[in-house]
Amino acid sequence: MSAGQANHVAGLALGWAATDALEQWVNAAPEGGQTPLEETISEYLGGHNPFPEESAVEVLRRDGAGWDQAVIVERVGVDEWTVEYEDGEQAWRDHHELRPTAADTSLKAPA
Repeated sequence: MSAGQANHVAGLALGWAATDALEQWVNAAPEGGQTPLEETISEYLGGHNPFPEESAVEVLRRDGAGWDQAVIVERVGVDEWTVEYEDGEQAWRDHHELRPTAADTSLKAPA
C-alpha cells in the first residue's frame, strides 16, 4: 500500500474509537493518553468484522504494484481472512492487504 493510500480498517477503527464510550474513557485517563493506532485496530477487530463472508474485496498484490479482485471466503483469525481470486486460487490476507471494491458500498464506513 502506498504511503498516500488510507487503510480501510484503520479508518473504521478510528471512527469506532471516537464514538465508543470505553475507548474514549481509556484515552481520557490521566496517564492513559492516546491509544496507538495498531492497538486501536486490534481492539476494533476483536469485536467487528469489516469483511464479511462473500463480500467483494480488492487484495494488494504481493509486489505492492496494484490490486486484484477477490471474494472473502471466511475469517480465519482476528486479523486474517481467506480470499478467493477469480481463478479459484485461495490465500490468507490481513487487513493491510484488503479493501472493499469501489462498487461494494456495503463495506463502507457509516457517515
